[in-house]
Amino acid sequence: MADYRIDCINKPDRNSTHEHITHVSGPQPDGSGRWRDTVPNVVGFIERNTHRFYTKENGVVAWVHVRVSASGRKYLQTQADGYWSNNLLSLQECG
Repeated sequence: MADYRIDCINKPDRNSTHEHITHVSGPQPDGSGRWRDTVPNVVGFIERNTHRFYTKENGVVAWVHVRVSASGRKYLQTQADGYWSNNLLSLQECG
C-alpha cells in the first residue's frame, strides 16, 4: 500500500459551492512526477485498502476518508485529530 499526497483538486466550476470535486492530484510518492485521478477511482483505492491519501498543509497531515452524502454519493473528506474538515476544497486548482 502506498501513501499519496493530494495537493490540488478540480471542480467543474471552481467558484461554485454546489459543485463537487471531480479529480485530485499530487506528487508521486517516489518523486518521479505527478499523479492525477478521478474521485471515484480514489474512493475505490481507499475502500479496497489499496492506497491511502492525505493532505499536508503547514506541516499538518490530514488523512482522506470516504464519506457518503445524504443522497448516497460517495465523496472524499479529510479527518485530523478526530475532526472532519473540508480542507480538500481549499486546495489549489490542478493545472
